[in-house]
Amino acid sequence: MVMATKKENTQKLSDKQSSDPCWDGYIKKGMKTKDGKKVPNCIPEK
Repeated sequence: MVMATKKENTQKLSDKQSSDPCWDGYIKKGMKTKDGKKVPNCIPEK
């Protein structure tokens, strides 16, 4: 059994976030401000 290191797991997560920040079934439609930070505005696909 091969275990991935924490750094590898973080890298995989950050790669997914940078390519598609939204959940499945949602699309990115610009940016919005949440708690003083800019975050992707993800809306449901139609």
